[in-house]
Amino acid sequence: LNADLRDYQETGFKWLKSLSKYGLGGILADDMGLGKTIQCIAYILSEMDDGSEKPFLIVAPASLVYNWKNEFHRFAPDLRVDIAAGTVKEREAVLTQEDKPDVYITSYHTLRQDVEWYRDQTFHALIMDEAQAIKNYQTKIAQAVRTLTASRRFALSGTPVENSLDELWSVFQAVMPGFLYDQKTFRNTPPETIARLVKPFILRRLK
Repeated sequence: LNADLRDYQETGFKWLKSLSKYGLGGILADDMGLGKTIQCIAYILSEMDDGSEKPFLIVAPASLVYNWKNEFHRFAPDLRVDIAAGTVKEREAVLTQEDKPDVYITSYHTLRQDVEWYRDQTFHALIMDEAQAIKNYQTKIAQAVRTLTASRRFALSGTPVENSLDELWSVFQAVMPGFLYDQKTFRNTPPETIARLVKPFILRRLK
């Protein structure tokens, strides 16, 4: 099992790197427990080794923010990782510091609260954990995420579609805006056509 898990993680890392090479994004939709976090940390380390100078941004549910920090400490202790959370003053201290970290981590709700600062930044990559948080295109959180500037965008979700294909369209609007047309055109597109379009940009493995 451990060997299989390593193979999963190596394949996922290579998939992220391949898309990133061409400035593309995607949805890493592995089942829970297959190491989506570790694959992303390996990707970030590799991009920095390749000369990335802009910071990375990870947006996650509040309950997972410190888990990300702990995983970075475990697998990439040399990276400077700061969490923008807490009170307004605590977040401001992180966001306005002159010496920027390699990686910012924040929650979806604090991103929405601080979106004016985030939209003025340029990130090397945006990683959206538990991306079902933006499955509703009209929410303020989904709108805030779409205003960010990042050269590459990746969503992590074990359930990219829970209730309808509109959720997939909303996530892709954050990952690769316009790729799946406007919403009206998307809804009139046959499901098999949609499946063919998104196949290269969704990596899904099950336990």
